[in-house]
Amino acid sequence: MSRYHRPAGGGAPVVVADADEVVRLRPTLTRYLRKIGVDELYIPDLIQETIATTWEALHEGRVRGADNLKPEQALRGFARQTAWNHAANLMRRASMRFEIPMSAIRSPPDLVTPDPMSEIEARDLLAWVMKSRPKLAYIVLLAARGIIGPEAARAMGHGLTAHYAHVQKLRAALRTVSTAPAPKQAPRPGWKQRKAKR
Repeated sequence: MSRYHRPAGGGAPVVVADADEVVRLRPTLTRYLRKIGVDELYIPDLIQETIATTWEALHEGRVRGADNLKPEQALRGFARQTAWNHAANLMRRASMRFEIPMSAIRSPPDLVTPDPMSEIEARDLLAWVMKSRPKLAYIVLLAARGIIGPEAARAMGHGLTAHYAHVQKLRAALRTVSTAPAPKQAPRPGWKQRKAKR
């Protein structure tokens, strides 16, 4: 039976579960992978990878939940997200080998995230990109839809070299935003300024 463990440093509760519970996710993962459009040929391998990754994450305390979420739901959500990531990686590799579009996988899983801060920061960063770098914003939109690499270059009408140069510019711009110092506050008026106002 899965349960929550409160970490010593605080934060979202950590899910604790045994191996049987992870293995019992197999039918759920099979249905989920079929639903997002993965070929039957790849499903057994993807499930095996997902179960192994989920088990490792449980041991490392990376499966987090929330107070309003049952531990079983948090575990299922984590496993679905992991399965989607493995499927996306498989399709990315497949697109280079067989020209299968990455967008064949329909949509990322709907997850309940206990801490909304990362989503808020990502939304603010995306708004900044859209406003200040409109040429690079299209790359972000394509990546959000799962279209990256050669497929994104084709969608933008660029050669691979030009596309990767744009991606590097975007990464450099995002790095400068994340490392930018906080804006300086106006200096506090001294006693002479306060006295002059009287």
